Amino acid sequence: MNTSDRDQRGPSPTADSDAVIGQQAAAWWARLRADDFTRADADALRAWCASSPDHARAWRELQQLWQALDPALARAAAAPQRENVLAFPLRPGRRAFLGGALAAGVAALALRPPLDAWPSLQEMGADYRTGTGEQRQVALSPQMTVQMNTQTRIDVRAPESIELLGGEAEILASGARQPVSVVAGAGRLLAQAARFNVRHTDDAVCVTCLAGAVEVVWQQRRLTLDAGRQVVYDGRGVQAATAAPGEASAWRTGALSFAGKPLAEVVAEINRYRPGRVLLRNPELGRRLVRMRFSIAQMDGALAMIRDLTGAQMTSLPGGVVIFR
Repeated sequence: MNTSDRDQRGPSPTADSDAVIGQQAAAWWARLRADDFTRADADALRAWCASSPDHARAWRELQQLWQALDPALARAAAAPQRENVLAFPLRPGRRAFLGGALAAGVAALALRPPLDAWPSLQEMGADYRTGTGEQRQVALSPQMTVQMNTQTRIDVRAPESIELLGGEAEILASGARQPVSVVAGAGRLLAQAARFNVRHTDDAVCVTCLAGAVEVVWQQRRLTLDAGRQVVYDGRGVQAATAAPGEASAWRTGALSFAGKPLAEVVAEINRYRPGRVLLRNPELGRRLVRMRFSIAQMDGALAMIRDLTGAQMTSLPGGVVIFR
């Protein structure tokens, strides 16, 4: 093999194991963009990332790289006559070359993976995270325990201080000398002896006090939630506190409950717990109010319930995709 052939094929595993892992990560990146990318591929990718800290680091670096390259890709897409092969360093002394038809916005896949098929950039960087349908308990200290719901990410700032990056968690503060602290979105929650549920989805945060009292801090405003009260806030403001609905923490019992909710909201919640995606192709169907209660462990039963309640046509596709018409 001559020198040029060796350069094209890349270094051997014995010469540079980091480069081999980088090549594997790049191969996974190319695979996930293929038209026939499947749920089995997604599971295999997650397993590859979890099998080694070096694998996880290489995948994280590749995602960060695409994110940094997004402006360049947009310019390349706007000027197709320019050379479309980009060269960039992954680490000092090592270069990776990715070429081909590069589309603008590819880096966004690292931040919002379709169907949650692979770990997002935020997921990889979080101290603790749960996958679709997974729940997990984390005891950060004798005074603070966190029960994480599905698709949840938290960063630990101190033994009794966390940031909820996204998802949902129930916090138990057990008589801490100093208040435990939870940063979520534009606000901060403080409690010494309390149990409360925090849901951070999209840009909104919903805080429900289940026992004790929780102080909600939003800019210069402070309000205290007693047991059975709930408040919602986002970057623009804080809504008035209301009585908490009975289903606010139903997920802790292993069930989801909806009373007079639009079907679109029910489906959005199902998609947080179930791999794949449930889609409503009929807007009128999505506005229909339903009353449902079902087990988190039996999501396919929930889909059959929707079909039977509404009479909608249900079509199942590969990859866990279900369409209602």
